[in-house]
Amino acid sequence: MMDAVLNYEEVSDNSGQQRLEDLQETIRKYNALISTSNTGSWEYFPKTGFWDCNSIYFSMLGRNINDYSFSGSKNLDERWTDLLHPDDREVAVSRFNNYLVDPDGMYENTFRMKHADGSWLWIRSSGGILKAKDAGNIDTLIGTHTNITQLIQAEEDTQQERILLRTLIDNLPDTIYVKDAEGRKIIANKTDVVTIGAKSEADVIGKTDLELFPNEIGLRGYQNDMDVLQSGKALLNKEEVFYDKNGNQHWLLTSKVPVIGEDGKATRILGIGHNITERKRSEEALNNLNRELNTQSEELSKQAEELKALNEQLIKQKEQELEKAIAQGKFEIASEVLHDIGNALVGFGSYLTRINRGIEKNNLDSIRNLNLFLKGQQMLIGGAIGDNKAAALISITEGIEKAQAENQREASASINELLNIVSHIQEILNIQRQFVRGHGGTHERKPVNIANIIDDSRSMLFASFDKRGVKLTINVKPGNHVIKGDHTKLMQVILNILKNSLEAIDMEKKDKSITVSLETMEDHISLKIVDTGQGFDEETSRRFFERGFTTKKSGTGLGLYNCRSIVESHAGSFNITSEGVGKGATTLIKFAI
Repeated sequence: MMDAVLNYEEVSDNSGQQRLEDLQETIRKYNALISTSNTGSWEYFPKTGFWDCNSIYFSMLGRNINDYSFSGSKNLDERWTDLLHPDDREVAVSRFNNYLVDPDGMYENTFRMKHADGSWLWIRSSGGILKAKDAGNIDTLIGTHTNITQLIQAEEDTQQERILLRTLIDNLPDTIYVKDAEGRKIIANKTDVVTIGAKSEADVIGKTDLELFPNEIGLRGYQNDMDVLQSGKALLNKEEVFYDKNGNQHWLLTSKVPVIGEDGKATRILGIGHNITERKRSEEALNNLNRELNTQSEELSKQAEELKALNEQLIKQKEQELEKAIAQGKFEIASEVLHDIGNALVGFGSYLTRINRGIEKNNLDSIRNLNLFLKGQQMLIGGAIGDNKAAALISITEGIEKAQAENQREASASINELLNIVSHIQEILNIQRQFVRGHGGTHERKPVNIANIIDDSRSMLFASFDKRGVKLTINVKPGNHVIKGDHTKLMQVILNILKNSLEAIDMEKKDKSITVSLETMEDHISLKIVDTGQGFDEETSRRFFERGFTTKKSGTGLGLYNCRSIVESHAGSFNITSEGVGKGATTLIKFAI
């Protein structure tokens, strides 16, 4: 085949020399057009199986036309089939053969061919049947090869960029969407779909806000869309409230930007919504906290005055009880003194409980951290509520922090004084126990609530727990926890057990805790105290209730012995166990009801 696919035609001499020259000129222009367009041309003769090509056909593959024979023999495999990519060969050849069988319309085929350097080029092959001039001649198939490698690569790059862009917007925490000129959504990322409460993007595509939110929220959103489309002006950072399918309130900071077409009109809306629900809730929580802190500050001021009065009262009571304990040595008098001291301890415990509750509310660290947070975020808060308000807010929290710190110092000083009083009262109890040791004095039994005794004991030992960093957990299940007994002696039992557990816990240990559980069964009340202390071995457990046996350097060996005696005198049982040294201890007390 020559460089022009029309060269094969026989030129008739019937029209004269002029027609021949015109035809030759046409052929010359055609060859020039083919060359300048860098298009390979080919011609296939079905009868002989010969495949003819122009020089560009080979040069675009990095090959030379002179390296190939033009003898007219069957050469389709050499010039085309063998150069096809293995993955494309079967489909490309099948399409070519099908067209030869049924040559209807244009022949179109796309495949990869091997370049001389080993790379693969994407080729678009186009052609058609060229009818022979004479009925006796065979039709031929002619066509062109165009290198579309760059086009294919550009399409792949574009598709990859679309995938990357879509992956990005689908994984952003903000709602991102695109709407058409009618306000209908044509793109919605995953966050937007979830925010709307739909199952998939398909559920929202083609719908306006009026259809997605059939209420005032949808009407507001649709009107905003129409304003942006009609005015061509962006809507920026508008706070919008909406409700999810569960009725929970949320806030979005919405921006809508119009896309202006060549005619100057808005054809699309690009929208983004940043969820500011947590920020709005934080602002509300901050306002509530400020109100609560002001209230707590006033309460602590009142409690500080009450503490001062309580200190004076307890100091006088301590002096009176100490003098009474020293002056009276007889058993009867000592018994009465013990009752008086016990009553004083009950009242003292109640006050400590009240003090403790007040201190627990005084979260000075939280206020200080809040103040530091507000200072660190002053510019951001100022941007949200205004610089003057932000500065005023920081000033208020600093004032509250100073007031809280002063109140806490006064409370701590008062509590230290109260702890000294406890120490003196305990000394009095020790003196009186020396008089009543070995006596079986009786006291009037009255209804007592074990839960109240636990609470009073916790209040008396609160400072010790706090100082040692031991966590005390009290679990009191609902029920009637009342028995007839001696409030003072039962408190002596619980205090003794808690102090033993506290002293058994290693100060350097990470897990320092004591758990008190109270539960009323059908026929008894169960009181269990579990600690993470040193524990004990089996030999020690057998000797715990021997009179005079102790594991403490300064102990008397009477603590647990007296505790069990008191419990048994209240129709109860007392037992203490451990899984071994270093594994803590469990004390179990049961009172029959």
